[in-house]
Amino acid sequence: MRLGITISAVSHAALIAVGLMSFGQADAFDPQEIEAIPIELVPIEEFSNIRQGSLDSNVIETETPSAVDTDTPAELAEPTGNTQEDQVTPKDTPDPSPAPTDNSAPEPTPPTPPAPEPTPEPVEPEPQPEPVEPSAPAPVEEPTPEPVEEPTEQPVVTEEPAPEPTPVPPSPPAATSAVEKARQAFAAQEAERQKQAAAERAQQEKQSEEADKISDIINKEESRGGTTGQGGQKTAGKTSGTAARLTQSERAALAAQMRKCWNPPISALDEDGLTVRLLVDLNRDGSVAGTPQVMDISISGQVGQATASAAQRAVRRCGPYQLAAEKYEEWRQVDVTFDPRDLR
Repeated sequence: MRLGITISAVSHAALIAVGLMSFGQADAFDPQEIEAIPIELVPIEEFSNIRQGSLDSNVIETETPSAVDTDTPAELAEPTGNTQEDQVTPKDTPDPSPAPTDNSAPEPTPPTPPAPEPTPEPVEPEPQPEPVEPSAPAPVEEPTPEPVEEPTEQPVVTEEPAPEPTPVPPSPPAATSAVEKARQAFAAQEAERQKQAAAERAQQEKQSEEADKISDIINKEESRGGTTGQGGQKTAGKTSGTAARLTQSERAALAAQMRKCWNPPISALDEDGLTVRLLVDLNRDGSVAGTPQVMDISISGQVGQATASAAQRAVRRCGPYQLAAEKYEEWRQVDVTFDPRDLR
């Protein structure tokens, strides 16, 4: 450890000595003399204080100097580029040789011998503690038992049964807000309305199925042919005197086509029991003849009138309707009921 510190110190000292010697041998700075330029201050008063001449002043004519006549003729300068003699090339001046510098490193100084390590002092052994003899435990005196008192008989006291606590009536629930009550009432009405609508649809489907069955039976009986009264002649399978009947399912399909284009006002959806009944006249091509007649509005007022007008526009917008031409007498005039509950 000490040898490394010594070597490091010696090397640092050698580097510092080399640096000092190299700085001492550097060339001295030779400042160049700069020629001073004389500056002369000329007042401008003689130029700025020139007086302005007047128009009435006398004009003085001065003679211009004539050309000077000399006996020596003027020499003409010849351009250097057109001369036949070559120009004398300047001689190269030798560059000044730099002063020799001694870059040799100084001889290293011999390292100093390391200092002798100190001898460790002998450590005296610590004295061992003397063993302590355990002392004998003192005898423990046994406690004398205390006399036990005999329990005295206490009179038995019969306790009367405590009265049962009266039941506390449950606290009434916090009153719900008016908005929550209205929401619950609307939900109950909506559920009841949906139940009624489902029951009505099931009943209508059942009635349409029964009507279809009855019409099929009637058509079969009429197609077989029969006698009208006693002694009548049999028919050849055609119905005479009566037109083809429009089935219940065909009537329901026609009403569904008319309701497809119906867009009632939003206020009509909140009215309970609002219905509009129209009587629609149709042409043979299925187009609407004129304006449908409003037969009944269950609720009067602006909401009812707006709902009826929307139903009339829906009937005209959805036409013409695709219907069987042979049953025109049955569907030429159709009674349709519009109920906003069907759109919910």
